[in-house]
Amino acid sequence: MVSDFSSTYDALAPRWDAWSGAVVPDVREEWTRKIEAFVAPGERVVELGCGTGVPVGRFLAARYDYAGFDASPGMLAEARVAIPGAELTRADMHTVRLPPASLGAVFAFSSISHTRREQHAMLFAEIASWLRPGGVFIGNLHSRDNPDGIEDDWLGAGPMSWSGFDAATNLALLADAGFSVVESAVIDHLEPEGETICPLWFVARK
Repeated sequence: MVSDFSSTYDALAPRWDAWSGAVVPDVREEWTRKIEAFVAPGERVVELGCGTGVPVGRFLAARYDYAGFDASPGMLAEARVAIPGAELTRADMHTVRLPPASLGAVFAFSSISHTRREQHAMLFAEIASWLRPGGVFIGNLHSRDNPDGIEDDWLGAGPMSWSGFDAATNLALLADAGFSVVESAVIDHLEPEGETICPLWFVARK
């Protein structure tokens, strides 16, 4: 099933890169580059919630066998311009099925938290099944308990929801899925409208 909020991201797509690039600090490329310690160039990698492809997909597609998944047609249209020729598919991340042990890395930045937290443990186990031994899951999640956050008009584009656990619970869920968390950090980010968010960033190895 495609996210109920994909239409909000469709509306945001033309201005998403300008908005997300104005978040301070913007650490997306820094955390994307952490793949280099674990995965050789040319290996198969996947991004869940690829958005416009900037900057994560563009970096990965230049170095790896990259595929991106997103629920928003508008975001995917922008991604096809940013990373022409990349394998991009419209899908809810919870419906994606990939061959066991077929990937070197999975990325999910600011995407899993838009889905119900009751689904996260199963998703982590699914991601672990896709990774070869030593492969990595790199992403971010909530660091504070938030069972059901919603805004009726997020960034003037429509409704949006968030759901997630505190940092300790998320780290435990990753461990239960078979991951060893080799690096994690809670980073405060200032959004352009002045709101501070504090996601848990992590590198988890199978």
